[in-house]
Amino acid sequence: MQTESQASNEPSHVVPVTDKKSHSKNAIKSSRFRVQSIARHNDVNAQIDEDHDKTLQERSENRQQNIRQRQQQNLERIFRLCYDSCSDETAGEPDPDWIHHFITIAQDIYSPSMQKLWSRILRQEIITPGSISLKAMITFQQMTQRDAQLFRRACLLACHFGQDSSKKLLTGLKYRTGFLLKQPSIDRLNLGHYQLPYSHLLELMGLGLILNTELESGKLQNGTPLPFHYQGNEYQIQPAQNGLSLLYYRFSPVGQEIAQLLGNHRNEEYEIHLTELLNKHFIVTSDAFTHHPVI
Repeated sequence: MQTESQASNEPSHVVPVTDKKSHSKNAIKSSRFRVQSIARHNDVNAQIDEDHDKTLQERSENRQQNIRQRQQQNLERIFRLCYDSCSDETAGEPDPDWIHHFITIAQDIYSPSMQKLWSRILRQEIITPGSISLKAMITFQQMTQRDAQLFRRACLLACHFGQDSSKKLLTGLKYRTGFLLKQPSIDRLNLGHYQLPYSHLLELMGLGLILNTELESGKLQNGTPLPFHYQGNEYQIQPAQNGLSLLYYRFSPVGQEIAQLLGNHRNEEYEIHLTELLNKHFIVTSDAFTHHPVI
């Protein structure tokens, strides 16, 4: 929001207005101020302010020097965050080329929240060398703060089941009722209710974090328990009838790498609806309870 002191720094030809169009003109004035502010911060404001006494070469050298200083500051901040998050766990020796690529990319990470995530990438690679690929780093570099928030929402809803530990977004259960020729029914989980509508899934697919095809598990057999994991909670789900299958989206290999940096965090409302869905079709067993579906 613009303050009075900021407004006083604007060019004198910007005239305050008080008529009925003041709202739109204030918006124009505000955008001019924002452009000027960004230009000054990035040392490209010479033709806006027009009160400089430096040559073009001097201005270019000054901008490059400021960029290098901010890059240095970014790296120092990321390494300090990484250092503060480490303790006495056993560490390995990261590949020198990996460190070179990391520094080249991380020096241009300016957002404090994204710097924190990059410090986790460094920590993970130091503790387990080879666990973060260059491809994952490049993908992460292309992510904005908003992209990271969308992916975090997806991670909050991720589960895995069977012997496959890869993260998945469960979207529903497919089952048959009545005659065999009848089309199967589907019980859906509405991911949009948890701030992850399909449009956001498409964005994550475009980033290469989630594979772009909804998959279906094989038919689950009655009497055969299936391990099911949600954010650190472990269940055994046993189909109450033959022919049940799970519908889901799978995280890509790069998505898996980045997701492991975020750890396990539950969406409690989603977990309630997830267990309600499972309880309708499975005998659900955990350390806390055993639930038998009403058939």
